[in-house]
Amino acid sequence: MSKKFLPKIILVEPQIGENIGSSARAMLNFGLNELNLVKPRDGWPNRKASATSAGALEELNFKVEVFNNLEESIKDTSYIIATTARKRDINKPVLDASEAIKNIYKFYEKGLKTAIIFGGEKSGLNNSDLVKTDVIVNIDTNSEFSSINLSMSVFAMCYQWNIEKNILITDGFNNLKKENNANKEELKFFIDRLVNVLDSNNFFYPDSKRKSMLHNIEAIFTRNNLTSQELRILHGIISNLINAELKDRS
Repeated sequence: MSKKFLPKIILVEPQIGENIGSSARAMLNFGLNELNLVKPRDGWPNRKASATSAGALEELNFKVEVFNNLEESIKDTSYIIATTARKRDINKPVLDASEAIKNIYKFYEKGLKTAIIFGGEKSGLNNSDLVKTDVIVNIDTNSEFSSINLSMSVFAMCYQWNIEKNILITDGFNNLKKENNANKEELKFFIDRLVNVLDSNNFFYPDSKRKSMLHNIEAIFTRNNLTSQELRILHGIISNLINAELKDRS
C-alpha cells in the first residue's frame, strides 16, 4: 500500500504573523500538519505567529518549511488548488471548495502530493503563481461582502477537507486509476524544454508579448493534469521534431 500524503498548505508572501499562527491552528484542528511559507515578510520564526497558534506550531508532528519562491515549494507536488476571490484573465477551471477538495482526495488516495495555496493579505496571488496551479477555488461567500481574512480562508479549506474526507471514507471511495500524475518538477522540465525549442525558432515575437505567451503555454499544460507517461510522449514528440529538422538541414 502506497504512502499517503496529506495536502500541504502554502502561504505565499504572508505579511502578518498572527495570520500564520491562526492558519497553523486551523490546520491542526482538521488534521493537516505541513505548512509552507514563501517569502514571509517578517521572516521566520515569528513570535506573533507562535502566540496565536495555540500551540500548533510547537506540536512535534507539525512541520513548517520556508521557501524563497513558489516553484521550490511545489516541485514534488502533483495537484494544486489556488484560492482567490478576484476574477483573473487566466484560463483555469474554477471550482467550488467541495469539488476541489474531492479532486485533492483522489490524488491523496493515489499516494501523490497535493497543495492548497493562499496569497498574501495585501494582494493575494499574482498570475505568475496562478499559472502553476491546476484549478482556482472561490470560497462561497456573501456576494456583497466577500472579504475573508487569510487565516479564515485556510480554516474554510481545511474544514472542507475534513468533511469531504470523512464522507468519501464512509462511502467506500476507491480510485481505480493507477497511472500517476506528473509532479510539478517534471512538468517544469518539459515546459522549459519546449520553450527552449520555441526560442530557437524565434517563436516569441514580438518580445513585448513573450511574458503573456509563456503564461498561456504554462496554463495549457498545467490545467490538463498530465501523467508521467503523457509527458514522456510529449518529450518524444519534441525529440522527433528536432531530429526531423536536423535531417532536413543536412
